[in-house]
Amino acid sequence: MKITGLMIVFLLGAFAVPAQTNQGWPTCRGPVRVFPGRSTVNLTPLFNWWAHQPLVITNVPVGAGTSTNTNSLATRPLAGWYRVTGTKVGVYGASWVVNAILYTSPTSATNARIILNHPPAVEEQQFNNLEAQLTDLDQRLADTRGQYEVDTNAEAQAHALVETYRRSLSKVASDGVFVNTRTQQAKHNAAALALNQMDQLEAARRQVEDQLRTIPSDNGVYQVDWFAVLQGRSKQGVPIFDLGLVSAGP
Repeated sequence: MKITGLMIVFLLGAFAVPAQTNQGWPTCRGPVRVFPGRSTVNLTPLFNWWAHQPLVITNVPVGAGTSTNTNSLATRPLAGWYRVTGTKVGVYGASWVVNAILYTSPTSATNARIILNHPPAVEEQQFNNLEAQLTDLDQRLADTRGQYEVDTNAEAQAHALVETYRRSLSKVASDGVFVNTRTQQAKHNAAALALNQMDQLEAARRQVEDQLRTIPSDNGVYQVDWFAVLQGRSKQGVPIFDLGLVSAGP
């Protein structure tokens, strides 16, 4: 596939490294990766090393094999693998173009625009589906809450009419009490049903939020956050990384 001049500019454009935020998803996940040709890589040694490193970020160039930090990259296993975080900004065939922050350790990071092979498209779709569910639940909650308020107000109005008719000496007082008592009970039952639906919707919303917290995101936008290997080649000067296929095997 050819890249147009506009695409080259797009790929090589500079961007700022965003501030780090708290996350609810694990940094080290999917340790077993499978590549075309059935080759398999187990990242468990890297993950074990990563978990014991400090968290203060400095800058190092992409591809650096060592660092001046006290946390030396020379002792780091699987040196070709980086933690790749960032935002998808385009596609290149089946791959993604990502504005990325590349970590050689939790203390060493640099930013670059990259091409990511075997991108986490399934995870992105899961995130988008959950976001759509959350939007739907929010709308249903708002509608049900509105109906609850309508029914509660109607119940209160019917109750007031019942009391008015009971104090009345009118010939239709008994009929008024009967009709409005039935209305009061019906609106009470409707409000109770709406309240129960609200409880169910809020429980469903909490479940969706719990699932969303396990997927990388920033302000409602899916974010890449996976370990990927630098392939040692590029397209028009843009480095290519490969996430591989995440395997459930040992």
